[in-house]
Amino acid sequence: MSWTRVSAVLPAVFAACAKVTAAEESIDAGPSQPAVTAIEPQPGAVAGNSQFVVHFSEAMDEGQLLAASGRSETVVLAAEADVERAAAAIEHSELSAHERSLLVPAEPDIAADRKSITLVPDHVLAAGNYFLLISPRLKDADGRKLAGNGMRFAYQVAPPPRKARLVSPLPGGDAPSNLLMVRAFADAGRVALWGPGGSEVASADAHGDVPLALNSALMPGVKYTLALDGVPDDAQSFTAASCARTAAPAMLAGQAQLSVRDTSVLVSLTLDWPATVKVMIADSGEPCSGECVTASAYVSCRAAACGPQLFGCKVELDVDGLAPASDHVLRVVAEDDLGHLMRGPLQSFTTVAPLPRLVISEVMAAPPSPEPEAEYAELLNLGPGLAVLDAMALMADDGVARPLVASLPPVPVTLAPGARALAVGSDFNPARYLLPPGLPILRASTQRLLGRGLADDAPPAFRLMLQGAELSRFPGGGPACPAGASLQRDESVPPQSDATWTCGSIGGTPGKGP
Repeated sequence: MSWTRVSAVLPAVFAACAKVTAAEESIDAGPSQPAVTAIEPQPGAVAGNSQFVVHFSEAMDEGQLLAASGRSETVVLAAEADVERAAAAIEHSELSAHERSLLVPAEPDIAADRKSITLVPDHVLAAGNYFLLISPRLKDADGRKLAGNGMRFAYQVAPPPRKARLVSPLPGGDAPSNLLMVRAFADAGRVALWGPGGSEVASADAHGDVPLALNSALMPGVKYTLALDGVPDDAQSFTAASCARTAAPAMLAGQAQLSVRDTSVLVSLTLDWPATVKVMIADSGEPCSGECVTASAYVSCRAAACGPQLFGCKVELDVDGLAPASDHVLRVVAEDDLGHLMRGPLQSFTTVAPLPRLVISEVMAAPPSPEPEAEYAELLNLGPGLAVLDAMALMADDGVARPLVASLPPVPVTLAPGARALAVGSDFNPARYLLPPGLPILRASTQRLLGRGLADDAPPAFRLMLQGAELSRFPGGGPACPAGASLQRDESVPPQSDATWTCGSIGGTPGKGP
């Protein structure tokens, strides 16, 4: 079947006309056939974020415009490399998954009167040649076939113009007079920093990040502009301040925030000044006195050259390759482009054990008074390694896994080796006990543990689970204990072994051990 190649036959007509008529397409529409009356934009050069609209003379069959996939398979976009196969594919009524992959993914929007359809590409179109294709099998609402034997319209998306941009100082800001380096970015070309009268004060070939070492001191009050291949960009400029900066970068709260996993740690910190941040980690002692794991990044932000500084330079560094269930020590070092160095404090942390040695160490099923909000199950991390509690659950004999926490917290709940936590219902009242400061309390979504709570006379058996694996078990029942006493596990027995349970103290020992 032949196609009407409108854009290839009449490119001059499309360049001059705002609408595509049946006559211009060399299509004999006839008095009874629906026709394409206009397309937007006109064939030719378009921006990568363009949307494509096809207008019809009659209301079209919506079932043909919109396929079961939720996309149009009769009015489509295709890249030049796929256009012939895509054109052949849309001639028949149902496309295979492979044939749909030949099309540029686009969201269709059909007008209420069904006289137009708009294609909105899911992503900005990359540079290249594209075709808007209209299937020859399209019909209107009355079943009349669209005039012609299919149509295609050619478009070209040009690559974006090359540009250079300031990384530090940021555009529109200022810089201290003793700045030694300006940082820029460009994919290619010659990047230069121009000073008074267009004089070049630094330059380098670009292949991504471009450090521009200044060959002279900045002149206070003077505007400095970035240029690419000899063309300045006034939007990429900064002003030299009258002051010099003498302070090293400072870190908010004096240390980094650590989110520890089994083989990695996410280091989050905030500085008051742009700098190259380096994270150094060792197993013990001073980081990098021997072998160490490092990660580094340059963090840029808008900071005033003179006067008080705000903490606005935020960065996160993910350091991988650590041994699980091991102790480590970390130091953050930040060096700015004025030669100042900040060395943060030593910070110790322990990586998470892949399958933590966690036990149910104490169960309070019969509080001193019968209030159910006093029930708890105490968890003990036997180590080595940190335990992350967020994904753990309690499971009774009904096979339902009930998460320890009702919803995931913004920061993972971790338990250090030797530390304890309480699993409780949502109605748990911590004022009932004298709890150690900082004791983690994990509230479930149900008011009582295991949904119905723990029976006083014969507490049910339940297990501590992590992603389908059993970490520890409470066998249920237990000895006859005085009123208000808890049940206490022999903590010397390994987690996977059966342990003896005895009567604990009246009132329990939550968070304190036997």
